[in-house]
Amino acid sequence: MKPILCNYYVTYRCNARCIFCDFWKKKSYRDANDCTLEDVANNLPQLKKIGIRFIDFTGGEPLLHPRLPELLKLAKQLRFYTSVTTNCLLYSQRADELKGLINLLHFSLDSMDEKENDRLRGKGSFASVMQSIEVAKNLGERPDLLFTATQSNFKAIDRLADFARKEKLILIVNPIFKYSDQSLLTKETLDHLDQFKKEPYVYINRALHYLIRQGGNQRENPRCRAISSAIVISPQNELLLPCFHQAQLAIPVKSNFPELFKSQTWRLLNRQQGTFPFCEGCTINCYFDPSFLYKLDRYFWLSMTSKLKYSFDKYLR
Repeated sequence: MKPILCNYYVTYRCNARCIFCDFWKKKSYRDANDCTLEDVANNLPQLKKIGIRFIDFTGGEPLLHPRLPELLKLAKQLRFYTSVTTNCLLYSQRADELKGLINLLHFSLDSMDEKENDRLRGKGSFASVMQSIEVAKNLGERPDLLFTATQSNFKAIDRLADFARKEKLILIVNPIFKYSDQSLLTKETLDHLDQFKKEPYVYINRALHYLIRQGGNQRENPRCRAISSAIVISPQNELLLPCFHQAQLAIPVKSNFPELFKSQTWRLLNRQQGTFPFCEGCTINCYFDPSFLYKLDRYFWLSMTSKLKYSFDKYLR
């Protein structure tokens, strides 16, 4: 199978202060240039040619990119499905120009307690999300609520699920992922979250929870298909391999995607995906979510069942 997802980092800059993320702490990220419209216009047709169907314009905070609507328009013209996750600090100001350009719009919300949410995300985050929900709904948009579940806030799902049901918006449960020295969620935490897996308007990827319960990716029998399933592009127009969080190679992108896709380096890394020392115990959702589609096993069926529930809740309920 060919890759289906591109994680396109349009900026490394961020205006939030999330305690579980270090983007905003790194001076090199704060000073880095954003991607250019010209590079995106050159890359998207090549991505289409190799089979990519979904473009996730990400960051950092993607709404900090001044030309984000133009980037989205380029993707929509080529019939890509688009997704954007935002902390909402800028959404209300930019909502009109983004209207109709994002297939999957995600608002980060980690608690219905304003103080707890702002402790996790930064001052003003909760109020910005609440305002953005109203703005989006008035424009005919239907954002999802992205809940990053940690050991400190996992019980927030109780009230978040009620709020999602009231607003008829999907609550996506996104367990904090493990790479490097982060800790996996405990079994007790997963048990609490899993109580909501059948609740309306709550999306839990059962395959991901099962992976966490198994201790994450196992190098001897890897479930990661990060290279097979996804392309990662940096704001500096580099192809990052094998993934963003553990990039060992940064290959400048020109008009060479088809050649890169067939190169010896690509084939070698593709055979080694999930087996590097840093892959042990990894649970990074943005790579495992598409990875689950690349092998018919228990992970595949758990993931597909979860996605069917998401589609029913979002489009049919």
